Amino acid sequence: SGDDLSLTATEFGVLHYLMRHAGTVISKDDLSRSVLGRRLTPYDRALDVHISHIRKKLAGSETWRNRIQAVRGVGYQLLALR
Repeated sequence: SGDDLSLTATEFGVLHYLMRHAGTVISKDDLSRSVLGRRLTPYDRALDVHISHIRKKLAGSETWRNRIQAVRGVGYQLLALR
């Protein structure tokens, strides 16, 4: 919509990585290693929290709403524009 979106550096990194791999399911471990610089550990919810914050910030945009999909047991996927 042309509106500015205020993201933290980590949120930007997560969204940028998902955008570069749009349409592909990215494992949580790959996303954590690439963006957070560390392996995902058991019960680590940091990545999920960042995704939640990004989703809330994108909720006002019709184009971006619901584009980040969780793939149960695997990771996340940014749905490509049709």
